[in-house]
Amino acid sequence: MTRQLIYLIAGALLCSTPVHAEKVGTESLQLAKYDEKNLFQLKKPEVALALKEKHEYYDIKGTSLADLRKQMKENGTRWNDDHTYAALTTWNIRYDYDIKESGGRYSIAAVKTKVDVVYRYPRLASTAGITEQLAGQWSSYMEHVTIHELGHKDLAVKAAADVNDLLSSLGSFGSRRELNSMVDRLVEARLKTLKEDQIRYDAETHHGETQGAILR
Repeated sequence: MTRQLIYLIAGALLCSTPVHAEKVGTESLQLAKYDEKNLFQLKKPEVALALKEKHEYYDIKGTSLADLRKQMKENGTRWNDDHTYAALTTWNIRYDYDIKESGGRYSIAAVKTKVDVVYRYPRLASTAGITEQLAGQWSSYMEHVTIHELGHKDLAVKAAADVNDLLSSLGSFGSRRELNSMVDRLVEARLKTLKEDQIRYDAETHHGETQGAILR
């Protein structure tokens, strides 16, 4: 069974890399208890996590900080929150699981998550006319923007790993429908937590500023 878990964005706003994520609530869940009769008959499910990363760039040019900021504002990504992002990270998490039946009980035989991450960064089309000082400022800015964006990626990967752990730890159920329902609830709850984690990460880093992602 293949399902899609989440598609979110994390971006770097001009000069200070703020990232905006949706704010959501939390949900308390009670995990299914193992059936005592089948506890020792259950084989631990196989788990796997695949990560694929892609880097995209848009060109900018200029010989001053003002030029570079202007170019990023013009060529950066305009998102549906009405902000233009100098850098942007998107991720898509999918999960698959196989169900096995034994003695009228249903459990997960294997689970796999796939995380596709796309980074979109600005890139200097030419260094002609750029002073050594400006080149250093740009290099430092991009280094720290990258650190911030990778932090968002790490949170998404952690969520995918947690999905693997949650689903592989489930016990047996009396029907496929009951098992699928529990899977849906667990994944939805972890998705909400991921959104909260992304918001908290931005708050703690001031959207990358504390990590040095400032062009000045």
